[in-house]
Amino acid sequence: MAVLGFLFRSIINQLLTKDINYYKAELATQNTRFQVSYGGIFEKQAHAKIEIYSRLLELSLGGQHLREAKQWNAYRDQIREVKNQYHQLRVLLTEDLDKKVLDSPTSSHRILTRSTDGHTPEEFINNFEKAKNEALKEMRKLLSNQYSLNNHRKSNLQTSIGT
Repeated sequence: MAVLGFLFRSIINQLLTKDINYYKAELATQNTRFQVSYGGIFEKQAHAKIEIYSRLLELSLGGQHLREAKQWNAYRDQIREVKNQYHQLRVLLTEDLDKKVLDSPTSSHRILTRSTDGHTPEEFINNFEKAKNEALKEMRKLLSNQYSLNNHRKSNLQTSIGT
């Protein structure tokens, strides 16, 4: 009777081990798919935020040295280019950052139109600075979330497979 009990237990153990190994492999496959699918989105978001940050930096620095009408006109065209590029990238941004950044070129264009004395109003430069800083803050948040998410996934995967 003890031999039959031992034999039965060994067979059950072997079947369970086989099932566990199958599910470990399946879990690893699913984890890889998840990382690939979301990794691409996070990468695109990061590139969008970097691009927006760079363009806002150009606008904030460029707005400090406008003195002649030709410079103002070229700068107005640069604002339009940034706004057009922004509209292409905004699908990758959070709603909060979208609003903060979109308000910047819109209100700055209004300020630029009102300013006729040849000097760049402080409010104008501050608009781009605020938007640039918001893009930087969101980029840092995305990077820290990505780092935390990867560590969390690794921890969960290791816990799930018992290693």
